Amino acid sequence: MRLTYLLIFITLPLWAQNKPRIQVIPNPQSLEDFDHEFKGCPENSECDQVMGHMLSRWKLLVSKLKDITDPNKNAQALELFRAKYGIPVEFYTNQKSQLGFKPALNSSPCKEHNPKDQKEKVLKGIAFVKSISNEKAVIWRDQAQIELPLKDNMAPQPVKVYYDAGAVTYQLPLNDQPLFIKGRELYILREDEGLYYTLKVSENGDWKVVSIDMTQLSKWEDKRSEVTCPKDPEKSPPEFNIQFCKTVWDVDAKKALPVKIRQGCLI
Repeated sequence: MRLTYLLIFITLPLWAQNKPRIQVIPNPQSLEDFDHEFKGCPENSECDQVMGHMLSRWKLLVSKLKDITDPNKNAQALELFRAKYGIPVEFYTNQKSQLGFKPALNSSPCKEHNPKDQKEKVLKGIAFVKSISNEKAVIWRDQAQIELPLKDNMAPQPVKVYYDAGAVTYQLPLNDQPLFIKGRELYILREDEGLYYTLKVSENGDWKVVSIDMTQLSKWEDKRSEVTCPKDPEKSPPEFNIQFCKTVWDVDAKKALPVKIRQGCLI
C-alpha cells in the first residue's frame, strides 16, 4: 500500500505537465477568407495554394494601383507584372488540365457545357498568361514558364477581324472585345476590381499592357455596333455556341471593320 501511494505521489507532477495544447486560430482578415480553403482562390473553385498565392499577389497590385491617378505609371507597373508573371485571364478547359498546368477551375454557367450524360464537361479556367498565339499559350505558374499547346488544353476566345486584305484570327480571354484597332493590333479595355487597363494583342499573339488616350473612349465606343457577319465557312470551336459581329474602328484605315466575336452561350 505504501508503494502505491509513493507511485501516485511521484507521477502527479508528470500529469500536471501534460496539459492539453490550445492553439489560437487567427481571425479572418476579410470576407474573402471564408470563400475558399486557400486565400486568394475564387469562391467554390478547384484551386490550389500556388494559384491562390498568385491571385493574392495580383489583387495586392491592383489595390495599390487604384490609388494612382497616372495612367502611364499604372500601365508600366502592369506591363512589368505581365512580362514576369502574366495576367489572370479566363478561358475554357477541362478537368484533365489539373494533371498539367493546373488552372483555377469553376463550372461553366452554359447549359451546353454541362451535359447530363458521361460526356466531359467544359469548365472555366483561370491562369496567369503572358501571351496566346493560335497554337500555344505562354503561362507562368509556380516560378516556371510553360509553353502550353492550345489543343486539348485551353480554348481562349477566337476573335476574327475582316481586313480588306483578308481575315485574321486573334486569341483573346473570354468575353473580351476589341475597343479599336491600330497597326493590325487589337486594343482591349479590361477591368479588374475597379481598375481599368488596356491590353494590346498583336497578329502573332504577343501581349502588352499599354496606356491609351481615355478621352477618346466614347469616340471608339460610338463606332462599335452590331452588323451581319461576312459569309465564312469556318466553324466555331465546340466550346463556343454563340457568334456575332461588331464593327471596330481601325485607326490606320480610318474606317470601321467587321469583327466576329464568340461566346459560350447567352447568359
